[in-house]
Amino acid sequence: MLSLDNDGDRPAKRLGRKLREARVSAGYRSQQEFGTVMHMHRTVVTKIESGTRQISSDLLRKWCDTCQVDYELYEASARLAWASEASTVPEWFEDFRKAQVLAHTIRTWHPVIVPGPLQIPDYARALTEATGAGDDVTEERVAARIDLQQQTIERRPVPVYLLAVMDEAVLHRQVGSEEIRFKQLTHLAEQGQRKHIGIQVVPASRGANAGNVGAFTIASLDDADVMLMGAVEDVTTDKRPVIRAGIAIFDRVRLDALSGPESLELIVKAAEQCKQ
Repeated sequence: MLSLDNDGDRPAKRLGRKLREARVSAGYRSQQEFGTVMHMHRTVVTKIESGTRQISSDLLRKWCDTCQVDYELYEASARLAWASEASTVPEWFEDFRKAQVLAHTIRTWHPVIVPGPLQIPDYARALTEATGAGDDVTEERVAARIDLQQQTIERRPVPVYLLAVMDEAVLHRQVGSEEIRFKQLTHLAEQGQRKHIGIQVVPASRGANAGNVGAFTIASLDDADVMLMGAVEDVTTDKRPVIRAGIAIFDRVRLDALSGPESLELIVKAAEQCKQ
């Protein structure tokens, strides 16, 4: 089993517990109710309170004002969390990153966005900004994404063998600007021609498929497989029954996908539409 660091008492987790206590004490029993008042999605509240997402100073002040607590009482804990760690990089990313760096093969399925290993910096930046992350957090996560790509698909002398399957909707979803979408699609077309990278697209005409369970990525090492599953909280697992089920789903999705050359042709066509 892949061992993960025990960081249950990180500053970010301690801050999250204090913020949760403030919320409950203020009468907001549910994260859903509090999220509505704060004009944010419930999952953002969940991640902040669990310490897996950094809270900005502005959001911290709004949180304190809403809960009618003294901002200064929480600022010290927040500053410790901001300065202490790779808290700007989600824990699940760091955990799964270890597996990806050591993997010989990565299988990834995404029905909504371009898979992480194939994202260009501007695309990754736009995705992070969409979550409401501050500039510092955004740039650190983008840098971490680029560094991971260098250690996997650009690795020398033996890069990771990457098999990426995505839904056609990914090609048409604007992330950032149309210029960014064009650059991202062009990058996909170029990467798909490399010998160690396989890119396939499931056309919209196929309808529902086994991949409707959601996005996931499986990293295969010499002696283990590890899977990252997207959910309210991203989950990393190396349980064999779950891995086997994930691989079976991935194989079924690939059967619904276009071939490599057909997929690249569809990607190029989508890129050309950006300029029309």
